[in-house]
Amino acid sequence: MTKVHAQQPGRSTYPQSRWLLFGVVALGGVAFDLATKAWMFRFVGEPGSPAVSIVPNMLELRTTYNTGALWGFGNAWRYSPLVFALLSVAVTLFVLYWLFIRGAARDFWLTLGLALITAGALGNCYDRLVFGKVRDFVHFHIDPIGFDCAIFNFADNMLLLGAAILVILALRPEAPRDQPVSQPDAESSRSAESAKAARSTEPAADSSASARS
Repeated sequence: MTKVHAQQPGRSTYPQSRWLLFGVVALGGVAFDLATKAWMFRFVGEPGSPAVSIVPNMLELRTTYNTGALWGFGNAWRYSPLVFALLSVAVTLFVLYWLFIRGAARDFWLTLGLALITAGALGNCYDRLVFGKVRDFVHFHIDPIGFDCAIFNFADNMLLLGAAILVILALRPEAPRDQPVSQPDAESSRSAESAKAARSTEPAADSSASARS
């Protein structure tokens, strides 16, 4: 049986299993991201080492450091690692507030999407606080058409996947809500029921009067 938090004024209830979902995805995502970064930098080597081809002319492992955000945004800013690290912490705190204090965790897909965003944000936040830059290693490019994507990591993928889920949720049609019965309608309904009950008792009263006659 799924337990649900007691409802408080101004808050929506959500299953306690949402905590488990969020924790597994967020913490598991951070652990996976940090483990792959550490392994790739040992396997491939520090930036400047020869790349390891996975799919010729398309996908390779090439280590690099990024002091900015996704796709190198803000790379030239002087304090970009600290700024983006603080932003990651702020995003995480807001997500926790929104999900588990405001009750948004009642939506499974919203919880999953925000957990992925949290995992990606914290994975890169760790790199910025410890190394002063983010470790990237996946290089996707299509040489025949000249396409060259910025080098990224799995934390970036989790951020993008979580954001994609939020976009899909924002575009889906809202479920119809039950309209509350207005007070005049409720009073009219009660009056109609009373009149109906009165009419149903009239034949019985007439029969009783005839019997006494």
